[in-house]
Amino acid sequence: MRTLITRARSSLLASFDTVLEPFGMTGAQFEVLKNLVRSDNETAASLCRALHYDTGSMTRMLDRLQEKGLVSRERDTGDRRLVFLRLTHAGERLIPKIRPALRRALRRHLAGFKPEEVASLKRYLSRIIENGERS
Repeated sequence: MRTLITRARSSLLASFDTVLEPFGMTGAQFEVLKNLVRSDNETAASLCRALHYDTGSMTRMLDRLQEKGLVSRERDTGDRRLVFLRLTHAGERLIPKIRPALRRALRRHLAGFKPEEVASLKRYLSRIIENGERS
């Protein structure tokens, strides 16, 4: 079972990397941007927890995204130890351009699935995640 989940994840990520290459991005970098869209108070530490990255890898990824002008770091005015991550305007403009390419890649992976099968797959994967978060 674990091998199947790992292979499915690897296959999806490889496809995402391929469709994101023309945008100068990787699937992992997009995951960071997507998380920043959802939150105003995201930090490197919270992203590490959410995406299961070590701090060194996350720092390097954030450095690359900042060099590309997609992410900025802002110190908290109340606690200078906290550094919040923000999408730049360029990052905000890039997200809607990328999403259609990712949807096409996902549809390729789900080819032949009936809508109810996709719904079931989502439920099963959600249950796996919920069970893991409880333990």
